[in-house]
Amino acid sequence: MEPTFSYSYSYPYIIFLLVYFLFFLWENKIRKSDGNINIIRYLSMFIFLFFFGLRGYLDTDFVVYYPVYEGAPTLADTKEVWSFFSNIKDDYLLKIEPGFRILVVLLKSICPDYFFLQFVSSLIDVLFLNYFFKKYSPQYVLGFIVFILFSGLIIEFNLLRNSKAIFLFIYSLQFLKERNATKYFICNGIGLLFHSSAIFYFPLYFFLHKKIPPAFVWGAFVLGNVLYLGQIKYITPIIVGLGNFLGGSYSLMAEFYSASDIYSAGYGITMGYLEKVSTFILFYSFYKKIGEYINDDDLLNIFFNLFFIFSITYLFLSEYTILIDRITTLFVMSYWILYPYLYSILNKMFKMVFAIVLLMFGVYKMANGNNFIIRKYENILWNKPSISRAYYILSKHLDKILNPKKN
Repeated sequence: MEPTFSYSYSYPYIIFLLVYFLFFLWENKIRKSDGNINIIRYLSMFIFLFFFGLRGYLDTDFVVYYPVYEGAPTLADTKEVWSFFSNIKDDYLLKIEPGFRILVVLLKSICPDYFFLQFVSSLIDVLFLNYFFKKYSPQYVLGFIVFILFSGLIIEFNLLRNSKAIFLFIYSLQFLKERNATKYFICNGIGLLFHSSAIFYFPLYFFLHKKIPPAFVWGAFVLGNVLYLGQIKYITPIIVGLGNFLGGSYSLMAEFYSASDIYSAGYGITMGYLEKVSTFILFYSFYKKIGEYINDDDLLNIFFNLFFIFSITYLFLSEYTILIDRITTLFVMSYWILYPYLYSILNKMFKMVFAIVLLMFGVYKMANGNNFIIRKYENILWNKPSISRAYYILSKHLDKILNPKKN
């Protein structure tokens, strides 16, 4: 019987990361001679699509998307298509937005295999990432590395709907910078059709390009750390009170999430906390130099403001891990760009130190973040993933994974 936890499950992820580090060194060698890095781009996209697009049943959210895809009709059956979009009785369809349903029906009409959905989803994502890193990042492969280390795995494994809203927002940043409200809101309106979390992007149009005063930035940072380290609970009473006011299922949900050790417990002083605090200090310490390198005040403000929202959300919502996980992911793309800019402004010696530290941190994170059985990597080219086995493993091991201290 396979154990719930084993570092052997982490090996494919470590190898995956090391491949990108080799590409990173290769890219820098080419850049020194002013060469063309197109081959690096194509290989980076190919490895991404190979690893994510051809995966088996990993993590947890296949339990949502597999029945949706299996139950989806094809375009040839118009009656079933109408039922698929109008049916609100089936539990597995209740929370699936219409944009994603359209995508599912189109893909099901081409190929009935669920793995086709995963492949096309990863293909869409990597095309957006290629656009993003080509347009904004001074270090193409480093963008992929930071993506992998910061939320990339969970985005690809579990957030099939959310990811489309996130990447459409990324695409819309050019319109925010140009102050083209129509195109910006159209992009994020389409994103809203894939996931309701896209609503958080709408108000950003009005202030994301503006510089936040340094005093406010550091004041919020200090206050956030006080709340985080002191584990001062101010959200729980609000949520419970609101739930009691609304009554019914809202009251039950508020009580459940507030009492749950999984959803409401703060993170405490962890490697993640130390990384985020040190990254905040590091980025803002080099704010001026990064600004000189970017040489575009609007872009500088956009990415630093996204990072500020990410950091403050993490600190201020620490009492609710479910809120931290859901909301910070919406703004994590700031990491994917600011780290490459930070690397680019360093001198030769510090670039080497940066690369070594990032590699050590990356291996540590891949090893400790994927050492449980539902992350045991399978590839459809050489494995034969079984949905019944995937359900069995999830039901047998999920409680141990979520509550390791109780088992």
